[in-house]
Amino acid sequence: MGAIYSIMVKDLRLLLRDRGAVFLTFVWPLVLATFFGALGPGFGAALDDADERGEGGSLAILVIDEDHSRPSELLIAELDADPLISLAPASLTAARDAVRLGEAPAYLRIQTGFGAAPSALDPPTATGPDAPLRRVELGVDPRRGAESKVLAGATRLAAWRALASERAPDGPLGREAVAIEFSAIVPATTSAAGPPSPYAVTFPQGIIWAVLACAATFAVSLVEERKRGTLLRLAVAPVPRLSILLGKAGACLVAIVIMELVLLTVAVLGFGVRPRSPALLTLALASTAIGFVGVMTLLAVVGRRTQSAAGLSWAILMSLAMLGGGMLPLFLMPSWLQLAAHASPVAWALLAIEGAVWRDFDLGQMASLCAALIALGVICFAIGTRSVREL
Repeated sequence: MGAIYSIMVKDLRLLLRDRGAVFLTFVWPLVLATFFGALGPGFGAALDDADERGEGGSLAILVIDEDHSRPSELLIAELDADPLISLAPASLTAARDAVRLGEAPAYLRIQTGFGAAPSALDPPTATGPDAPLRRVELGVDPRRGAESKVLAGATRLAAWRALASERAPDGPLGREAVAIEFSAIVPATTSAAGPPSPYAVTFPQGIIWAVLACAATFAVSLVEERKRGTLLRLAVAPVPRLSILLGKAGACLVAIVIMELVLLTVAVLGFGVRPRSPALLTLALASTAIGFVGVMTLLAVVGRRTQSAAGLSWAILMSLAMLGGGMLPLFLMPSWLQLAAHASPVAWALLAIEGAVWRDFDLGQMASLCAALIALGVICFAIGTRSVREL
């Protein structure tokens, strides 16, 4: 343990002496999280404008028809005819979980009694103030505020068209002929609070970039020490080779944890981000750190020279970040790319952190993501032990 501690302290001191590494690891992720968080409201408005112009692409909406009536079928048919919307059937539980997990942008629930409720075309005795209303429920991912407005408007228009075709296919109708009450847009979290602030979205991404920077920095330093012969001198000393690698991994783990805590502190104290579950957030951050420490040891064997190791490490990590939502939010990607993103550990880590910060995950939903990150770290660490075996 004394040798592991000494190697950890040595590596952390070397990191602090490298101004470029300190900036990339500690400062740059904070700049990114703050900058893009400040752009959040404007970015959302830009999405609103794009969707209103029909430039936002097709919205993949999950549909739950609990009524199975002629009016509900007409409503679904009218929505399906909208070029901006694509529908897929689902159960209510599956739809809510998909929206909560960010796998679907929204769901539409047509509640029981939709077809039996009167409309404004019915006799006045059927449309009094106490008459039941046609109800639908919209559930939208909190990061998809623009889509909620588009979906609400499209649903109202589709309902009007459905009633027109059902009751008076040959006669003109005004929009007042539709008696539909929309429930409040149900956020993906189970809380009644509105969508999170932009910083609740960007600071998890900032944490991911800090983790990637730490992994790349320590992987390159391991290659540099092997090139200079430092590892060879340590290997001939009375120190187990596994202790050498554990010392390097421990230093990387400490650096990642410190950066995670720094970013989280700035997010909470400076930008009002309030994690929903501190305990689950601790689990998510620890699992992310363990997973990418293992990735660091694996990256250390991809190149024999410092330049090639640095280039390959960043190329691999940048690819994982682009695929996993570290650069471009997953909801802006094509559907096939969103599916492929599940193969990236960056997506696992980002979803786990978001789940504790604002998605309101429970322990069961968090367990699979954290287990995958820890398993990744253990497997990569086992493979990366080659870096000290083959000196």
